Amino acid sequence: MLLHHQTFLKIILITTLALSGCSPEKARSLQASALQFRNESLTAITAIDTLRKRELEAPPRNESDIRQIFISNILNSSIDLNSRNIDLAIDPYRAPNTTEWDDFVQDLKLQYEQFADIFDNLDRKPAVSRDEMKKAGEYARKLTIQMALIAKALSDNPPILTQYRTRTIVKLRKVRRDYQTLQLNSDNNATQRKADLEDQTGELLNEWRSIQQDERILLETTVTQCMRAATMGKQVIEAADHYDDLDISQLNGLIPTLFTTASSFTGKDYKTLQIKATRIVNDLQTDPLWSSVALPLIDRINTAANRRTPSSRSTNP
Repeated sequence: MLLHHQTFLKIILITTLALSGCSPEKARSLQASALQFRNESLTAITAIDTLRKRELEAPPRNESDIRQIFISNILNSSIDLNSRNIDLAIDPYRAPNTTEWDDFVQDLKLQYEQFADIFDNLDRKPAVSRDEMKKAGEYARKLTIQMALIAKALSDNPPILTQYRTRTIVKLRKVRRDYQTLQLNSDNNATQRKADLEDQTGELLNEWRSIQQDERILLETTVTQCMRAATMGKQVIEAADHYDDLDISQLNGLIPTLFTTASSFTGKDYKTLQIKATRIVNDLQTDPLWSSVALPLIDRINTAANRRTPSSRSTNP
């Protein structure tokens, strides 16, 4: 009689779990989507890191240029000759220390890894409660908002390859100075020299346009990847919010839907991408979590990137 009673309770428990939508099989189905969201987000974070480091890097220099700049810096300076200053004279254009930025990027990656771990832990349980799924959904909401915010911040403040631009500006200044000096002279060789300087100016125009093209590619590639991740996150949130109402087949169908939606963010048509991104950001801005996530994240990005703002990144000739 006691065995029959225990069997009856077990049946009731299984039935209750099935009706409440808390089976581990359903959690595993959603886990696959969560892992894909994590993967896309980690790819986006790598793209963000690459963009930032490209902003800081100097154009490559040949050995002759390095030697000449070193000689000039050493002989025309009154600084103390110590190891640090000698290294600086060799490479005065090296990127600044990025420890704070590197810590920020590692922390971002850890957050998305920890999100995926939540579903690994759920998968090991015999049953998943509504509260556990709700917490997972809230975490996904925060991480999705982060991706959308970063995409918006990059769109509002596109990357500037400052050292590349500065190098071209310096060249243009020299060409203009030489050209204007020739205009003041009546030397017979001035005509050919002026023609050479005009050709150099045209070449520097191409160099400037190439820099702008690199900046556009950096922007479009990074924003596209961020929006792919944000789109996937948004769908994971919706699945977690309606977890009880979805059956296993519907959750299994989420993965193809994620890929289909994400594949629409190609970066080939940036105007269309901006429209899609604006729509997603507008949807997320209605979320109560938006303001609590937005301000701390933007402040931390600015701090980690040394206040990455248009004014501090401008390079006026």
